[in-house]
Amino acid sequence: MTAPLCHALTLPLPPARVFLVGIGGIGMSGLAQYLQARGYVVAGSDRQLDGPGREELVAKLRRLGIAVFPQDGSGPRDFHPDVLVASAAVEPGNPDFAVCPDCPVCPRARALASLLDREAGRQIAVAGSAGKTTVTGWLAASLRALGHRVLVVDGGYMLDAESADRPGNFAADPDPEFLVVEVDESDKSLVEFNPQVGVVLNAGTDHFGRDELLTVFGRFLDRCRDACVLPAELALELAGHGPERRVRFAPTAVADATVLHPSGYTPCPRGAAFHIPGAGVVESRQFGQHSALNATAVVAALQAAGITAPAASLREALTSFRGIRQRFEFVGTTAHGIPVYNDYAHNVQKIAAAMETARDAAGSPLVALFQPHGYGPFGFMRAALRETLSQALRPGDCFLLLPVYYAGGSSSFAPTADEVAADYAAAGLAVQAVESRAAAVRAIAACTTARAILVMGARDPSLPDFAASACAAGSKA
Repeated sequence: MTAPLCHALTLPLPPARVFLVGIGGIGMSGLAQYLQARGYVVAGSDRQLDGPGREELVAKLRRLGIAVFPQDGSGPRDFHPDVLVASAAVEPGNPDFAVCPDCPVCPRARALASLLDREAGRQIAVAGSAGKTTVTGWLAASLRALGHRVLVVDGGYMLDAESADRPGNFAADPDPEFLVVEVDESDKSLVEFNPQVGVVLNAGTDHFGRDELLTVFGRFLDRCRDACVLPAELALELAGHGPERRVRFAPTAVADATVLHPSGYTPCPRGAAFHIPGAGVVESRQFGQHSALNATAVVAALQAAGITAPAASLREALTSFRGIRQRFEFVGTTAHGIPVYNDYAHNVQKIAAAMETARDAAGSPLVALFQPHGYGPFGFMRAALRETLSQALRPGDCFLLLPVYYAGGSSSFAPTADEVAADYAAAGLAVQAVESRAAAVRAIAACTTARAILVMGARDPSLPDFAASACAAGSKA
């Protein structure tokens, strides 16, 4: 029987020694950089230390002076931590816990919230089932472009923040005025935070049923101190929660003129143009109609935080945002000129948005490949994805299901991609499972009429490399 963990109520003060179990995760590696920036001695471990696509992140962490160990207990034994930090994905029986059973364990979100609460800057926490990584990065970039000092912890690699030594999921100006952070509903850890401004972008059902999800978002809003930002429809469902000061937004005009909305969406070869109230026509480097809505949420968050700026300055600030790695990222073209895009889409809303964006950018038909990011999430979204694909697929499209990504730990190993693909095909959908990436390459090469190739999936750091290989696959068609 696994001994119960000794949980820490908060994070000790620097220069405590902090060991992160699972440091290779996007959220944990960002926290590691933040801890080091605030004077902690930091190290960590990862169960996929030598896994595909992990080398660059590990190398950058080590260049920053953060020791990275295999996840076999050797790290805590050599490092002698004052506290362990772990995400909800780490099981109690992990070898790193077993080596120092009396060492307190602080959940990742609690550690991050502790750091933020010690800062003098105003916190803006961005939540939602889709778009929160992009909006977090976009908001931080806009604040900085408007002349403000910013600290940001994001769930993706911001092109504005990455360098030879920095992965791009954390950045901090000296004495930051604003603290912009992505918070997560998937493990309900967003309720650890106490921001001045809370942003909820949407409420999908890839982790919980809607009623349970609304309860979680309601608890988050109740912890917001000054203002909140919400979609107009969701604001009605969460009417009893959060600060009185609300800034609302919507995808299109509604009867209430105080609700912000984008208009005049026009796709461009390198992004999209759209009109945002208070900014005018924004020529963005971001693709898709959902990007216009994300930009509107950024403007709403700026308003909620008390930021005012002339239209020209606001427009320039929004345009300055370069984007996030794997958020509809253009990878290249095949020998036949077919564009290949890589997107972090992993729930039904994001998959639908990515497919719509690819069609918007390149036309139809599409070859869409999706690698589910875990058996639990895949099973939860199974029915909703089938319904979404029944609406999203067009004649000539091909939707390929790659084997489910398994990152280790406990799992039911069900459902499989084969089972789900058979279910979808029986419903008349153009969906097929591929047994391996090599098989996917062959399937791509066989789709000679494709106008775009779209690779989707989360958590697996080797997916960008696979997306690059899709360029070569298409050239064989």
